[in-house]
Amino acid sequence: MNNLQLAVNHAVSLMGNSGGGYDAIGRSRMALMNPGMDHKRSTAWCEYGWKENLTFVDMYSAYRRGGLAFAAVTKLIGKCWSSYPDIVEGDEANESTKLTDWEKQTKKTLNKRFWKVFAEADKRRLVGRYSGILIHVKDSEKWNQPVTKKGVGIEKLTAAWANCIKPKEFESNINSTNYGQPKMWSYTESLSNGGSRTTDIHPDRVFIVGDYTLDAIGFLEPGYNALTNIEKVEGGSGESFLKNAARQLNINFNEKIDFNNLASMYGVSVSELQDKFNEVAVEINRGNDVVMTTQGADVTPLVSNVPDPTPTYTINLQTFSASVDIPGRILVGNQQAERSSTEDNKYFNVRSQSRREMELSQEIEDFVDKLITIGEVKAKEFSVVWDDLTESEQSEKLNNANLMSDINDKAITTGQPIFEDNEIRTAAGYESKEDVKPLPDAGPDGENNDGKETKESSSTS
Repeated sequence: MNNLQLAVNHAVSLMGNSGGGYDAIGRSRMALMNPGMDHKRSTAWCEYGWKENLTFVDMYSAYRRGGLAFAAVTKLIGKCWSSYPDIVEGDEANESTKLTDWEKQTKKTLNKRFWKVFAEADKRRLVGRYSGILIHVKDSEKWNQPVTKKGVGIEKLTAAWANCIKPKEFESNINSTNYGQPKMWSYTESLSNGGSRTTDIHPDRVFIVGDYTLDAIGFLEPGYNALTNIEKVEGGSGESFLKNAARQLNINFNEKIDFNNLASMYGVSVSELQDKFNEVAVEINRGNDVVMTTQGADVTPLVSNVPDPTPTYTINLQTFSASVDIPGRILVGNQQAERSSTEDNKYFNVRSQSRREMELSQEIEDFVDKLITIGEVKAKEFSVVWDDLTESEQSEKLNNANLMSDINDKAITTGQPIFEDNEIRTAAGYESKEDVKPLPDAGPDGENNDGKETKESSSTS
């Protein structure tokens, strides 16, 4: 009986034990022995070459060395962070164009440097399930101390990979409002000399982007098996082409050949004859015009048939594309048909906009709440507002307005236009005539002299 069967029998016996703890242990062990859906073959994943348990190093390696994983992360981050959000006072329905005093003060903290660090942390979260943002508060306190001085300012923010920031201690007091939350974090910093340094960090000074719990599912995790298959296809086909290009030679000697005479011709012993043949093969592969003389031997190259990797690659590309919810043409940049490419771009814009509003907005709100807690931002009711990625391009808007005008021209024969002028202006991407306000008086330098900053000018400055 092999070791695998012994392990299976032991796990089954544990599952049949009346003790509740042993039942859980047995079920967990059985799950580890067959993590996939092929319940007929307990070693299926092992035969496929797929890992049972993924670590940060696995996903980071796939991102750093795998083109598809890198493309999935960078393209999604690039689209979601193609513009920065606005933190506005009140709810999203507030359409005032003038900045409030609270918004002006908040923008000093939530500036472009802050959004750049948050976008970097978001990218690292996609790779490693979660990431950290270290808050360098100007209070001259140690990292393991809580923030007690309010409103002293933030020197800078630092994004940290998941393998560098880990929970060290959890709150065990069941009566505490922070029960089950990390009581202290451990941060491992890489030094310039190649070493590392570990520091305890208080939760006041760190913000976690993503989910650090053990049952969290990473962005690259569902499609990791497909990435493994793609690596085999690319590496295997590349190796096959290399071996064919190397022209390995097969020398078939006649049965009457005298190897002693052949060796004496080269001035070597029979045992050294193989080395001479290898030297000749190297020279043939290295030179363009090289002659190989033989005596009673036939020389043929060893060539293997290289199968077309496209079908296998395409299947795994579709699987990985489905796992990250990004169209395959967007991932690989293959624009085959204008209609399909346009639809893929529209879908990707909708997917990115949804991620902005459903995921990023909530995390940004949590971070602003943390800044309010440590006194860097005054407490106010606020909202996170993004521009709309799904909004039509200007050319498409003008086409819609032109179509509306044509419909009006045809409807004139009935005596009543279908669309009003303001509706056509709105469809073209312009304000209605009632909303257009005259510009204030300009000073000698041609600039607005009303002294009031607007949200639009502030966000583009």
